[in-house]
Amino acid sequence: MKRVVPIPVGIGIAAGVIVGFFLGAMVTRHGEPAVVIRNATDETLQRVSITTDVGESYRLHELQPHQTSTLRVSHRPMALNVGATTASGKELSSEKVYIASQGVVFALVSSDGITLQYER
Repeated sequence: MKRVVPIPVGIGIAAGVIVGFFLGAMVTRHGEPAVVIRNATDETLQRVSITTDVGESYRLHELQPHQTSTLRVSHRPMALNVGATTASGKELSSEKVYIASQGVVFALVSSDGITLQYER
């Protein structure tokens, strides 16, 4: 039986489609502010909440130990803070950080609290 598409060509086409999909997703979301949350504890975070001074709130449930998650937030300058509740019921909170209409806020959740770093 004769092959219609040689295997290396098929693999190349599949890889190109996958790379194109991810590049397209990055281009369409370029400029949106994001919050990247890293759970550096040995406990599951039952709830992670992001609250802003413009009345918006975002929630993430069940962030596993040593895992990272990303949430997109609205396109406007604002102050935000991050709060988390551990599986044992401990409440953690960050200081406020002021962000522009783009950039990334990195939130590191440890057993001592939440540290934020904003990069434009």
